[in-house]
Amino acid sequence: MKKTTIFILLAIVLSSINIACDNQKTAMELIREEKKAIERYLERQNITVLKSYPQDGVFGEKEYFRTSDGLYMHVVDSGNGNRVKPMIDQVQVRFESFYYIKSYVSGQTTPVTLDYSWFPMEFIYGQSGSYAADPSGLPCDGWAIPLRYVGEGAIVDLIIPSGLGNSSDNSAFSAVFYKNLRYTNFY
Repeated sequence: MKKTTIFILLAIVLSSINIACDNQKTAMELIREEKKAIERYLERQNITVLKSYPQDGVFGEKEYFRTSDGLYMHVVDSGNGNRVKPMIDQVQVRFESFYYIKSYVSGQTTPVTLDYSWFPMEFIYGQSGSYAADPSGLPCDGWAIPLRYVGEGAIVDLIIPSGLGNSSDNSAFSAVFYKNLRYTNFY
């Protein structure tokens, strides 16, 4: 009798675990959802995705360049010409606002406006470990990639897929839009 009861309880527990697992989305499903959200965002904002970086560095109002890494960037101002030195320069970054793409396209959020003029985030270009060292936890590969194209003082708008985002965006499969991200100082 005891064996039968234990067997029945074990079967119930295992079937409930299986049901719970079936309700969770796989990483591939979450990545597909994120890509669809980015596509919807681009469409709703009437954004044209350029296949190559403009030779003159000038972007039209609704033009974004998609890097080979998957980052979407719109250059507002390419900066003063001073280029960052990899593994040497500390980069200060400020931005005007950000929001999560998936929530935005589903109408669940509005941009979060922040004044980071008093609190720059910093990272060492080329050292991914320095991104996590910032107390805000925001610097990420997606912030570093535009420095291949722009210099100190540059202003960019970015759509950062989760794989290039910070650790919390990456684990949540959340693409993020940053408005007027500025590279204020290299030192």
